[in-house]
Amino acid sequence: MPHLAFLVFCVAVCVSRAQPTGYQTGMPFGPVGPKEVAQLETFANAQGTDLMGDLKLAYEKDEAALGRVFAFSLKFTKLDRRAKTYGQLIYSSFLNLGERFGLERYTQIVAAQPKDVRQRIRDFIYFDATLAPANERATVEAAARAGAPTLFPSDYVFGADNPLFRSGKRN
Repeated sequence: MPHLAFLVFCVAVCVSRAQPTGYQTGMPFGPVGPKEVAQLETFANAQGTDLMGDLKLAYEKDEAALGRVFAFSLKFTKLDRRAKTYGQLIYSSFLNLGERFGLERYTQIVAAQPKDVRQRIRDFIYFDATLAPANERATVEAAARAGAPTLFPSDYVFGADNPLFRSGKRN
């Protein structure tokens, strides 16, 4: 599992970011450690996917590999621990690869995905904004949309037709 150490490192590098409200982001799906990553890797391998290998390639700027990582999102049928681990890896990739590729290029790669994959990836990334305290949520969500308009266009609706997020409800 050489990729396991790499993945844990990538998640660890994902530092909390502050929105204009002071709301701290960075771990919307909870802490992820080697055990959770290993369980996700086992699940992916059972599905015939080298998810960790593709994620490593994505961090080396392989856009096709990033697309395969995104496509794997459809393998989840409920927001369980494996899906949350995957969600944290996607959220971390948004922060880290957004800097490496450039935010606009990263969001263009998401936007180029098939509709169901695009919705699922957007939801995994946007999920963090839905966790903001109720009195700050509108501001945090507006900041997320303004900061990445290609990723969250005006017609984007969190959880739309995505059973993992039950039509916009937080799990």
